[in-house]
Amino acid sequence: MTNPDVHIAIINLPRATARREAMKAEMEQAGLDVQFSDAVDLSQISEADLLRDCAREGPWGVFQNKDMACTLSHARTWEAFLASDAQYLLVFEDDVFVSPELADWLADLSWWPEGADIVKLERWLSPRKKVVLELPGIAFAGRNVARLLSRHSGGAGYLLTRRAAERLLAHKPFPMCVDQLLFNPIASPAARELDIFQIIPALVQQGNDPDQSAALADDRQRPKGMMLLRQKIVRGWNEIAYPLSTVFKLITGRATLMRVPYAAKAYPDGLEPTGTSSLTKHSPVPPHGTFMTHEGSTHGRTH
Repeated sequence: MTNPDVHIAIINLPRATARREAMKAEMEQAGLDVQFSDAVDLSQISEADLLRDCAREGPWGVFQNKDMACTLSHARTWEAFLASDAQYLLVFEDDVFVSPELADWLADLSWWPEGADIVKLERWLSPRKKVVLELPGIAFAGRNVARLLSRHSGGAGYLLTRRAAERLLAHKPFPMCVDQLLFNPIASPAARELDIFQIIPALVQQGNDPDQSAALADDRQRPKGMMLLRQKIVRGWNEIAYPLSTVFKLITGRATLMRVPYAAKAYPDGLEPTGTSSLTKHSPVPPHGTFMTHEGSTHGRTH
């Protein structure tokens, strides 16, 4: 896929060679031309350097060093994007599965919602996670694009505009981990400034990890005492503190609470489009409360 308006970056630690090779294979089968962006290596950066661009505690609670490094890795891609001529940036983390249909979505961006700043491509792996999506969504190529009205998790696959990158970088020192910064409008001042959408079924999900967990061990330490209590309070509040406008939309059927599935292939069997005609026009928007998902197609590929 070659679209000069879209820059694609995969965040990867240079020492995580197995993950890099897995991502090369994954992107090749998806038909995507990508560049690797070196992640901030927690073993090579001092805590003082982390705290220069990140706060120790913020509206989502304690900001762990590992999460700081991850957030700064994403910020690197935003900065490089703004130094380029591209109009959109697609960011991947280095453990994703990608639908082969994503290339078509990137080749023709006529589906992009007017005024959108960020489009989340990813399904969060937790089976319990539900999000609030505005209805109706834009139906396109067997999927929907709907405004995200609640907190979502995960930063492993998303598209953003130059405006979004500028606004995000303006919020240094970052007060929280990158997925909350991007997709938590209750806690994140940056997210409240942006218009954020979700693709359903998702085109990306995590889990493509060639068993390097030991090499990339998680060093997070659970906060204690008053710090833990404050974190529990703010995170609990974030789960229920929807704006009245969102509550009203849920009550009146103008929004829905749902799990976001992943589908490698969203088109009904035997009804795949030929050529590019299906990618040049929007499909009719489905009735309120429905999304154009093909029954049986919401499961990932077998790898």
